[in-house]
Amino acid sequence: MKYIKKKIALGCLAGALAATGLTGCSDKMDGASVAVTINGEKAPLGVVSFMTRYQQAQTQAMYDMYFGGANDGLWDQVADEKTGETYGESARDDVLEQIETMYLLREKAKDYDVKITKKEQKKITEAAKQFIEANSAETLERLAASQADIETVLELQTYEKKMFDPMVADVDDKVSDDEAQQTTVTYVRVEGESEDEEQAEEIVSEDEQKKVDPKEKAQQILDEVLATADADMDAIAKDVDESLSATETHFTANPPEKKDDEDEDNNIGGVPQAVQDVVKDLADGEVAGELVEEDGAYYVVRLEKAFDEEATEEEKDSIIEERKQDMYDGIIEDWKEEADIQVDKKVIKTLKVTANRKFSLKQEEPKEEETEEAAEEDAVSQNEEDGEAQEESAGEEEAPDAEESPDDAEEESEAAEEDAEK
Repeated sequence: MKYIKKKIALGCLAGALAATGLTGCSDKMDGASVAVTINGEKAPLGVVSFMTRYQQAQTQAMYDMYFGGANDGLWDQVADEKTGETYGESARDDVLEQIETMYLLREKAKDYDVKITKKEQKKITEAAKQFIEANSAETLERLAASQADIETVLELQTYEKKMFDPMVADVDDKVSDDEAQQTTVTYVRVEGESEDEEQAEEIVSEDEQKKVDPKEKAQQILDEVLATADADMDAIAKDVDESLSATETHFTANPPEKKDDEDEDNNIGGVPQAVQDVVKDLADGEVAGELVEEDGAYYVVRLEKAFDEEATEEEKDSIIEERKQDMYDGIIEDWKEEADIQVDKKVIKTLKVTANRKFSLKQEEPKEEETEEAAEEDAVSQNEEDGEAQEESAGEEEAPDAEESPDDAEEESEAAEEDAEK
């Protein structure tokens, strides 16, 4: 549940705000009341409400897509048996923590020479205004969020996006081949017999037992693979049993030592430990001469590359990104430990996320002119982001202009204007 909320919250909250609104119902709330104070800066309930309702709508849409109306009571279900906390309350509290973090990021922005440009601020204001205009007075009243609240959310998200890179600029980006080495293998897995199947053998004929014996299937596949140069393991597996297939994957050849509190499971990347062990004695392209057995299953294994250069380079990038995230999370944790954060629980409890308080995204078809203009802006956005493609869920719009970074020329121009004014 929390993983889904995290995924949908990043990069897409404001993406729909410029063109869509929320419809639904909720109790009346005082959006101007202070929900939380972070180092003396007051965050109104309207900000918390807006982010919470949007995430509620996004999460509900995702669940409806996969489960239909079967999850209408999702928000009322108990998420923590010990405390009795519901998923709705958990969602609201998660948003509150996000907001606390974003206020701290905005507060610390000057330390990293991060600011919102005039162009970004203009787009933030326009996006918030369009959202207000797209909704009825009744919906806005139930949402308890003003245009200023929406602008605050967009500003906070913009700071959140712009702060990450400078905060992790000093991360160690050196990764050795040994640390990142990826080994690529291809294997066919044949499931062994379950207890029920073993019992069933007692009442079937000997011929029928031979037809269903999984070890014989695996051995037949192995024999054909060994007898065929550059064998197509997937095709051979399917010839023996249409339900079988070959899997090509890679794993970390030299995984770091596990900490005391970590799981002892060594199946790196989902590759069974027995498969990892057997390929250590193989040359590239060589097939293990015997079946590999683990947890009642049989494997036909071929080593493709002991050192897969392409996969290793990708793993290096992954390790660096993980280091960046760890550094970022550590800085945020330190800030929160030092911060004076005061939550008004009485105010927060007026924001209820339950099954009978639904909010949904209202999608509207853009006019042809707006579509063409959006396409041009998207092209500009891609150039500004140095060609980094942003993947979005089906049906979602691209990240908003408010989150786009201006090019260096614009920032230099604004800096020159400020110097001239001084």
